[in-house]
Amino acid sequence: MTSTAKVDGIAGKREWWEKRIEQWQRSGQSQRVFCAQRGLALSTFQWWRRQAKRRETAQTTPAFVPIALGVSAVEIELRSRTRMRFEGEAALRAVEYLVARVK
Repeated sequence: MTSTAKVDGIAGKREWWEKRIEQWQRSGQSQRVFCAQRGLALSTFQWWRRQAKRRETAQTTPAFVPIALGVSAVEIELRSRTRMRFEGEAALRAVEYLVARVK
């Protein structure tokens, strides 16, 4: 990060780069021109911009979509192509277990 003050920690770097991204958005300049005028590496700027977009998407996208469980059967296929089938109450318990493990 040329032409910048020393920034400690990932949170500090994230905040510093988010400010630069906001400045770029307001500037009306291309990323290349914006970075060149400030002595910033274009590739680093683009990397931090992608990270900011990913964080924004992760914050707005729910991890799971709520569903109503009316499960009568669940079939699971393992990598070995072995299939397991659960029915009735066992199917509900299998889904609850799998969902708990994913969290």
